[in-house]
Amino acid sequence: MARRVAAVDWVTFEDELVAGVVEKVTERAGTGERLYAAGLAEIYAETDSVIRLPMLGAVSHDEVAADDALLWSVPDWKTQWFEWLPEDRWQHWEQKLTYEAGRSSTLHWNRTYARFLTVLTRVCKRARKQLLAAGVTDRHFAVVLLTDDDDEERLLRRILSERELYRLFPGYVQANAWKAEMEAKEPADRAARYVQALNDWEGPIGPENAELALRELGPIAHPALIDLLSHGPERWKAAKLLADIGHPTDEVIAALTRALRHTTGADQHWTAAALSRLNRLEVVLSAPGLPTGVIVDAVAAPYTTFRDHAVTPPLLTYDPLERFLADHPQLRDAISERLRPGTSYCTIRAEEVGVATDALRSRWPVVRRHAVCVLGERALGAAVGRQVIPHLADIVANDPDATNRRLAILSLQWWKRDARHCADTVRKALHDPDPAVRATAQRWLDELNQ
Repeated sequence: MARRVAAVDWVTFEDELVAGVVEKVTERAGTGERLYAAGLAEIYAETDSVIRLPMLGAVSHDEVAADDALLWSVPDWKTQWFEWLPEDRWQHWEQKLTYEAGRSSTLHWNRTYARFLTVLTRVCKRARKQLLAAGVTDRHFAVVLLTDDDDEERLLRRILSERELYRLFPGYVQANAWKAEMEAKEPADRAARYVQALNDWEGPIGPENAELALRELGPIAHPALIDLLSHGPERWKAAKLLADIGHPTDEVIAALTRALRHTTGADQHWTAAALSRLNRLEVVLSAPGLPTGVIVDAVAAPYTTFRDHAVTPPLLTYDPLERFLADHPQLRDAISERLRPGTSYCTIRAEEVGVATDALRSRWPVVRRHAVCVLGERALGAAVGRQVIPHLADIVANDPDATNRRLAILSLQWWKRDARHCADTVRKALHDPDPAVRATAQRWLDELNQ
């Protein structure tokens, strides 16, 4: 019977992190410089897998004054600690977090990670309070959590007052004011302004937020994006956003078809991919004189992570890929290379599982390969797992392609405990003629026995 690992003691965990921050910042303050801030940053986490503790850094007023580019770039600070607890406690908490997060569903992993972030916000507030009470820092000193993602502002608001947020992170306040100004405009005018912001790295919202805003506007943004597609300078971005938004109207398809003929390089690649993502691959295949790489990228586009950028991703179908492989034998190797494992496949939804399991019987190894990988998505839930796992086990035992047999073992591994009843099938793979398959099978069995 497996030994049950104790749950995370969240109270003790928080207390130890606070003590670690206070100790290191106090040590840094002993050099005599007036400190500006401390930051927790560079959190490494893999959904449904490992969670690492953040690095800690501290920066002085003099350092920030000498180079304001350092502000909030913790990895560039002169003083940083990649491990700031005693080594045994650091390893203890990372192992506890990872085990706790991964012991159940992916939903549980997400909830555990969210709780971890909440603990870090409390660590920042408590450490700051203790440092101020001890006279180590002044009242302007702050300890902050930096995640470099969409959650960062929300987390900072848990740590800082509105006035402090404006003082330390004025960009967030300015961006919110700019967005409020945009909301007062007519949607078409708003779209035009967001298009202008796509190439404005110094502006109040930045290109990434401008892209998000255009996606949210939907087809209202079509005219502004078609204009950008016609005149640049970010033609490739206009093509991508038109595909992300969807709604392939006649005007959109006509604009992308013109751009396909009149662009080169990255612009042409993205335009071809957009047409394919909008289910108009035939436009690309009928265009004269396109480089092979453009055609291959277009054929592959609906099966990569760029599909997931769509507001509503179109349902998965392998029919266009299979037709292309049948009709263009000279490009089969190029397609296999473009869709090789590790090139960031799309994530499928529950309603697409039947299409993917049917694709496991395809005559084309690259189609089976893609299907094997996307079926290793444990976030689809246990009910889908019961449907999918027997198909993956069959691939391990019977697929003629060694790469597919190896990938099927990896997908079973991603299903974790749900797939442990397939251990006998994987054990037989220890005698597979391919050494990579044998090695992957051994690693999975070793993990099951831990």
